[in-house]
Amino acid sequence: MGKVRCVKDFKCEICGIPGMLQMLTNNYARVRHYVRLVNGKPVFEYHRNSMEYVNRILNGQTNKFDHNNHDQKLNVNGLFNENTGGRSLAWTRTSACHADDPGSNPGGRTF
Repeated sequence: MGKVRCVKDFKCEICGIPGMLQMLTNNYARVRHYVRLVNGKPVFEYHRNSMEYVNRILNGQTNKFDHNNHDQKLNVNGLFNENTGGRSLAWTRTSACHADDPGSNPGGRTF
């Protein structure tokens, strides 16, 4: 998957309400709208926008990907780096998979 380009405050072709434009591929773009919080997590609604509309609007803007309207958080190395799944992004070492590794259980060492 290539870089995901995101633009803040992009007017949606479907509903006309500004949202976050996410250009996922060369022929797929959608606008993300915040709906509400459920159990402390945000819920979003997505509207697919035609590439003709997106290109027409972006070509009419100057500096379309400058730092003011570009969401830096969603475009680091082309990946979503925000933990939206509610799970830890770190891999934890367990003693079961590293039983023969003396570094995996430093509490069991005797000096």
